[in-house]
Amino acid sequence: MTGRGRTIRRILDVAVIVVLVALLLTVGRGSSGDGRQLVGALPSPDLHPAFTTTSSSSTTTTVPEIEALIPLSVEAIAEDVAESVAFVLSQQGTGSGVVISENLLVTNAHVAWPDRTVSLVFRNGATFQGRVLALDPFVDLAVVDISRLTRKPPSIRIGTTDGLEVGDELYVVGYPAPDEFTPEPTIDTGEILGFTDWEFTGVGWLTIGAPAIGGQSGGAVVDQYGRVVGISTFGSATSLTSVSIDDVLTEVDRMLAATDLRGLEPRLIPHRGARRANEVAVAGEWDQQILFGWFSADAEVAVDWVGATGDLAATTIDGATIVTSSDELRFLPLFAFPVVVTAEAAEAAAGTLESSLPLIAYDDPDHGKTLERRGMTPGVFEVGGDRDFFYLDLDTGESVAITVESAARTSLGVFNPDGELITEDFDFSGFIGNNAAVEFTAAATGRYTVAIESALSTVSGYMIVTR
Repeated sequence: MTGRGRTIRRILDVAVIVVLVALLLTVGRGSSGDGRQLVGALPSPDLHPAFTTTSSSSTTTTVPEIEALIPLSVEAIAEDVAESVAFVLSQQGTGSGVVISENLLVTNAHVAWPDRTVSLVFRNGATFQGRVLALDPFVDLAVVDISRLTRKPPSIRIGTTDGLEVGDELYVVGYPAPDEFTPEPTIDTGEILGFTDWEFTGVGWLTIGAPAIGGQSGGAVVDQYGRVVGISTFGSATSLTSVSIDDVLTEVDRMLAATDLRGLEPRLIPHRGARRANEVAVAGEWDQQILFGWFSADAEVAVDWVGATGDLAATTIDGATIVTSSDELRFLPLFAFPVVVTAEAAEAAAGTLESSLPLIAYDDPDHGKTLERRGMTPGVFEVGGDRDFFYLDLDTGESVAITVESAARTSLGVFNPDGELITEDFDFSGFIGNNAAVEFTAAATGRYTVAIESALSTVSGYMIVTR
């Protein structure tokens, strides 16, 4: 071969190598090139002054090796993904969480609520108290700061729901019913049953045929390559629903940048202002007063509503009954922290709630707001069995339709200006598309009361739509 021929051959060889490298990198990037912002750094200090990092730019995920796109065995998926999934312990109970970047972990809102810090245990043996940065009960997501964790677990590899179809097999990795001393992750398998979009939130869910087991909430739903495609949320004994990872990443960015919660002020359960005597008044059967107490397990508590006739109850924050009474409550908190005390009555009542140990009254922002005649009003069920009410001013003969959009099982009732129930509906199934809804015509001019109650055992957002 001539010298010129050898030169041309070398140029062609180099060109082929460059093309091959470019193709490999393109394949290796997987779903990172779809325009989504992948969170890899904490927000800048002007958004969250308590953060120690000053980085404000997002960091894209590391380009995976080509072998990562080869389907893995169930054992390999479990071993690989478990390194990025944490056991989460809060006052609400136990759950799971997924490391999506060097500094951030995501879990469910109902796992983290009402804590401002949660305990984390990782497969590599690291334990940590992570600070809850943001929480959105409408899409059941919470973001936890792990920037100060010294023994960093690997970030989970990010996948996408694009290209997934009904019948595809997925895997759920989390900590269902773990041993509290030695939590171990498990893996469940199920086929995709369907996809659902909730227009109000702009978030999509996918449902798979795997059981939703307590403690699995906030875990990773992954594809056959071990890439996360969803964060498990809730479900039943036969199916589990998860938020699409494509929307999780978008929501995390939005939650960290937001100053409010979908138009609502931040919701925090107070930890100060506890009193042994609290003035309590309820407007009617649709109203309730909630108080919180933090007690040691062996402290007997006595509560009496002096000057009023009504019902008292002590429950856990997820609505599990400790004791009820129409007279005086006496109970041991056991391991329920915090304890929720509620006062209710069949009609308007007021008095003093006297307790042997201090309680903190919660001024629920979703009590007594006025609904727009045609519009959307957001609210939050803060505890299991929460009861909220709103006012709607109508003229005689005016017709109205009311729908409550929520992932919670919800009851809806409307009371006329005289306090009489005129219509009601129930959504016992929960989730999207099965909403409680009523239609009625005002028989008299005045202020009508729209009352809703959650039958879900956890925090959940809702939207009241009037038209």
